[in-house]
Amino acid sequence: MLSPELKRLLQVLQWETKKRFSSTRQGIITMSEKGRGLDFKEVRNYHLGDDIRYIDWNVTSRTGELYTKEFYEERDAPIIIFLDLSNSLSGSKKESAFQMALFLSLFHVKIGNRVLLISFSSNQKSSANWLRTESEVFLIFTKVTKQTGGDETNYEEAYQYAFKLYPKFAVSYWISDFNQFSAYLKNNKVPKIWEQAGIWIEDELEIIQYPTWFKFFGKISEEKISFCSLENTYEKDLKAAKTFFGQNLVRINPKAKLSNQILPLFKAKRNG
Repeated sequence: MLSPELKRLLQVLQWETKKRFSSTRQGIITMSEKGRGLDFKEVRNYHLGDDIRYIDWNVTSRTGELYTKEFYEERDAPIIIFLDLSNSLSGSKKESAFQMALFLSLFHVKIGNRVLLISFSSNQKSSANWLRTESEVFLIFTKVTKQTGGDETNYEEAYQYAFKLYPKFAVSYWISDFNQFSAYLKNNKVPKIWEQAGIWIEDELEIIQYPTWFKFFGKISEEKISFCSLENTYEKDLKAAKTFFGQNLVRINPKAKLSNQILPLFKAKRNG
């Protein structure tokens, strides 16, 4: 299911990452904050530098002194992967997106992280279960191969669905061709609770500025299987993606080696 070149990269990165992050399990993208565990530990006196969001105001009001809640630290990092299944991702683009999502899922479960896969198009499709083992990853991706694409890309519904499942800090990957992404950001306010990374699956027809008449014979930046829009939104969408994801945006050419193109997301940086 995973291509041979990505299998080789997976083995190398797994070994390197385990060596580098042996003391703290976390996502490979630079994290600005460590996630907190779900299990409550105790209430203790507030110390300078503690997160004020976790102040226990009930105890504080009774004692007259600041108290904060403490939680057991998470031993794994939550990873959320958004996989675009809309009709604009077809052929080699669709296969590249699938390979990227599978590769990232396998990498993270191998180093001890948990993965939530959200496949989306006109609507989100997810089992809402965290993936923790290779067998679970292969099972869910086998189901993905049987899912049908949708006419449009609904970023908002996918985001809201994932946020309801996990409204805390996480590392998230968006794998898409980001069709109409500029319009989505313009019409929606997206809070940066998660560390966001974008994996742009490119199409050669989107990059080239064809004359208007040519668009009646080709499918350029389209979502619905019909005559495409006279407007190519590629430049606007690319600018929006660069602004939103910053240095955590990689652009994938489906016709080139995927292993070389995904490497910029793997940074040897740690908190502090």
